[in-house]
Amino acid sequence: MPGDSSAMMPVEPPKNTPKTVAEAIEQVVMANRILANEGVLDALGHVSLRSPENTNSFFQARSISPFEVTKDDILEIDLDGNLLTKTSMRPYGERIIHGAILKARPDMNAVFHGHPAAVIPFSVTNIPLRPVTHVGGFLYQGVPVYDDYEQDGGMLISTRQEGERIAKHLGQYRAHLLRGHGCDVVGESLPHVVASAIYMRDNAAIQLQALQLDKQVKYLARDEAKRAMEVALFNALPLDRMWNYWVARVKKNMPDMR
Repeated sequence: MPGDSSAMMPVEPPKNTPKTVAEAIEQVVMANRILANEGVLDALGHVSLRSPENTNSFFQARSISPFEVTKDDILEIDLDGNLLTKTSMRPYGERIIHGAILKARPDMNAVFHGHPAAVIPFSVTNIPLRPVTHVGGFLYQGVPVYDDYEQDGGMLISTRQEGERIAKHLGQYRAHLLRGHGCDVVGESLPHVVASAIYMRDNAAIQLQALQLDKQVKYLARDEAKRAMEVALFNALPLDRMWNYWVARVKKNMPDMR
């Protein structure tokens, strides 16, 4: 079954899984900075984390470039997209995506929405995005393409009804594409989502390069990709190593994060 996530190895939580609101906020800040530093997010896009103290809410930055996010920019939002933080700061309009997915997927705790250029071609052609690298193995279920935009929405997801359609379309998949727009990725933790977003971008770029060399690309078989995912991304040891590497790069490149 394409979206079936059964029979997987248990997901090992990263060592730095937040246990308090303060820790969660710090990790949301770092996730934004990592994704900006790695070129996965630019002025647009966002990431969220379910609150460790209230499963019906999540933390997300205000409407600001991910490159600039600090702990003072983090808002608490409920799963219907209502702002819980008492503030005049404006939230992202597409926070609806995060709330709807987290509501539909109680097994997941973090969501990424962004527009990596490398994934867009697979949303507007008949060539599906498929795993070609071991770190792209989490795409083993396939990557469906959403194309049910509201007529006057400008291809942005800003209504509760469309958020629900997005969540329904994602279903039990770990990622999907939005035609001509970008992608959504879901994960058990922010390190899982950050790693998945980075390697989804890289897998797409490598697949594009491979297709230019030879139309007969040797993709990972479903079981092979699934096992690669369990070893590379769902194993706490390499996942912590990845996270620490990206954190070190942020601290080197962003003076205010040292």
